[in-house]
Order: sequence, then structure tokens, then C-alpha cells
Amino acid sequence: MSDSDRTAILGGTFTPVHNGHRALLHKAFQTASHDGPGDGHVIVGLTSPDLATETRSDPDHADLLGPYEERRDALDAELSELDDAYTASYEILELADVQGPAATREDVDALVASPEAKAQRRAYDLNQERRENGLRPLEIHTPPFVVAEDGTRISSTRIRNGEIDVHGRLLDASE
Repeated sequence: MSDSDRTAILGGTFTPVHNGHRALLHKAFQTASHDGPGDGHVIVGLTSPDLATETRSDPDHADLLGPYEERRDALDAELSELDDAYTASYEILELADVQGPAATREDVDALVASPEAKAQRRAYDLNQERRENGLRPLEIHTPPFVVAEDGTRISSTRIRNGEIDVHGRLLDASE
């Protein structure tokens, strides 16, 4: 990677990978793949099992996410498909804390964050910490929520509950 590359960063559990996640990933690749010199780079932080347990309102829900290796493989397969459509390269890092490398890496230009209030608050706090540590704040890029057929946003919880599939199509609860 050269100094002229733009680097976008995002993080999450990404399980199962659904259209809402795809919107975030596309936004990251669009942000990193820019006009001008350099191809860009996307860093995807994948939540570690310990962090997943720590950040869930019910720590037992972390068990529903599945093994880290399986989540990483599924995310890598998704990113590999996206990678073909953009100039940016990508890497997956294990997230051990909420802010991850976005709080300390000087080579990161932009943070892609979900429109959820909690994610927006974390982005704001992260930039505050960067300023306090003498780092420039990150650009914050936020794609809109992706909604299911019923007009309610797609979420991993709704998918695990059998309400919708990963594309937001309503599932028949009687099946």
C-alpha cells in the first residue's frame, strides 16, 4: 500500500452476513476505492468471541454467533466477491476491543458505521479519543438502513429468529 491509498475501516460480528452488512461493506469499498493514485484498502474488524460476550446485552447471545473461524471464513468469502468490483484490497483483523485499530492507526482515513444510534455514538467517541491522542479524526461514512419486505430494518437477530432471510424476504413462520 502506498501513502496515497485511502483506508476505510469498519467492524462487527457479521453473522450471518446479510444485505445490511453488504451495504456497510460496499460503502467501505466505495470509500477506499477513489479516483487518483493508489488503489485503497479496507480493514474489517471481526468481533472476537470475548468481545462478543462483553458487548451483548445478554452475554449468552454470543453463543448464537457461531465459532470465530466460521464467521471469518464467511466474511472472507463475501469480501472476496466484493473485492472483484473495486480497486481496494482488504484484510480482516480480529477485534478484541470496541474501538479496535481505528482508535490508534494513523493510516486510516474513514470509518464506516451503521446508522444505529449506538454505532454513531461509538464513532463520535472514537474521534474524540483520536483528537485527544493527537490523531486526525476519521471521516464517518454511514449507509442507510436496509429494510426487509415489511419495511423494518434487516438485522441478524431477525434472521436468527426466523422472521426474514439474509436478503430481507419474509419467512413463513408456519414452516
